[in-house]
Amino acid sequence: MRICIGVVALFLVVNMFSCAPTRKITTERSLSLDDVLGRVKERNEKIKTLSGEGTITVESSESSTSGSFTVDMKKPDSLRMEFRGPFGIRAATLMLSREKFFFYNWMENTTIVGTPDGKTLNSILRLKMQFDQIINTFTGEIRSVGDRDSLLQYSVENNYYVMRYQSPEGKKECWIDGDSFIVTDYRATNDQGETVLIANTSDPEEIGEVQLPTFIRVVFPKESQGVTIAYDEIKINEPVSCRFVFPKQAEIIYR
Repeated sequence: MRICIGVVALFLVVNMFSCAPTRKITTERSLSLDDVLGRVKERNEKIKTLSGEGTITVESSESSTSGSFTVDMKKPDSLRMEFRGPFGIRAATLMLSREKFFFYNWMENTTIVGTPDGKTLNSILRLKMQFDQIINTFTGEIRSVGDRDSLLQYSVENNYYVMRYQSPEGKKECWIDGDSFIVTDYRATNDQGETVLIANTSDPEEIGEVQLPTFIRVVFPKESQGVTIAYDEIKINEPVSCRFVFPKQAEIIYR
């Protein structure tokens, strides 16, 4: 009888603790502005190389194209990207460095060669992006605050660190996840209050002890342009090659 009573008592104690509500652990958002920016910079600097594959969609006022891609990148100065169309057909290869720009069209056997300035990149990719913006977008580094920007507000909202700046061109707003220290939302407006840039990241994964977003979207509303990157696989800090040699018989177009 005593054994039965003991078993019942033990059952009640175990049941009581197993039914107790589980406490949700929330990290307190109490870091200073300098600490937050330091953590963001630290995350970014840990990424030396990146290789990945997934789906990319480029939108413009003229058209919208989508396909699979593979990318190899060495920060901060080189990138090679392969675009594939339906059924995995090889469509184009893009090679970027600070000195050279190659865009080889496999279907037409043509190569566009030029310098990687904003004008050339916009004419080919239909994106209003500078060289560094393209490199940084693939690693989820979408924050763009300059030396001439002045801080208007620093706060914690909905468990995110939020920064608002006044810039010579207008205003900027930046939301940072305090666990991954990835910029999740960024918005820039001009001095007329019009939105000129929207950027979002989501679905972060820990890869090699570094948090990386697997979904990245950048939109330029005034130009009706945008790019969306959805990774299926990412590797970082492994040996990569960004070299590309286009066929000798290809038609060369200089920009």
